[in-house]
Amino acid sequence: MPATSRLARAVRHRGLPLNARVGLVRVELARRIRPRAAYALPLGATTILLSHDGYEIDWASLAFVAVDEAYAGDYRGAVVVDIGAHKGYYGAYALEHGARAVVSYEPETANFALLERTAATVRSKGGRWETRHAAVGSEGGEAELHVMGASWGHALQPPDEFARYEVGLERVRVASLADVLAEAVALAESGRVIVKINIEGAECPAILGTPPSAWEGVDELYVETHAWADCGEGELALHLEPAGFVRRQSAHRAVLRLARTVTSVATPATSLAP
Repeated sequence: MPATSRLARAVRHRGLPLNARVGLVRVELARRIRPRAAYALPLGATTILLSHDGYEIDWASLAFVAVDEAYAGDYRGAVVVDIGAHKGYYGAYALEHGARAVVSYEPETANFALLERTAATVRSKGGRWETRHAAVGSEGGEAELHVMGASWGHALQPPDEFARYEVGLERVRVASLADVLAEAVALAESGRVIVKINIEGAECPAILGTPPSAWEGVDELYVETHAWADCGEGELALHLEPAGFVRRQSAHRAVLRLARTVTSVATPATSLAP
């Protein structure tokens, strides 16, 4: 379970909707009284799922997004691309903060199943949340996904020291980052596009292997960086300078935030219908 102090901080966090703060306490009680495979937690108008077996990791992932607010920014009216979506906590956060559509990419089967269940509830209410059972890299195709015991460590290119945590392999589809960006820009129809990337150290080959020109039409980028990656955040920022991106103040030291010096006009939030 999360540390008592961390749970208390989450419950007091005014940035979390009241139903989420109350729900966190209810989920903690449910885990002790009536364990189940997954626990539903409201997050504003969305309901996310935390798995029983991976509860500590899921809770930490949720806290990183919604309590630490590592990806804090202006999402109003934006189309959001969530690359490395895990179980959908960032997508739910983006919608809660005004995004008009989310497109999520997640390659690992168990994570994707809960992600899709969450997204389906949003679609059933008229919202737009599309999911893709795929990894994202510089080139499309197929690859072996190294599945770890912890649900946030799955990676296409894990460091050697991760071998002791590996529990299996999955053959997964890989979408090219350039195609992912082009689809999002088309969906936005001249509105704002925000991209978040958290792909467990594979951010360097994915971003550096994609030409800066592919980012035309993308307004803002959040990249969670990893110590074992093949490059640093400075190299990523330099690669995207020709696309018009400059560094912005980030809410978390592990997240590189880039934005255009001049961004597109936000699409009105009223265009939520699919």
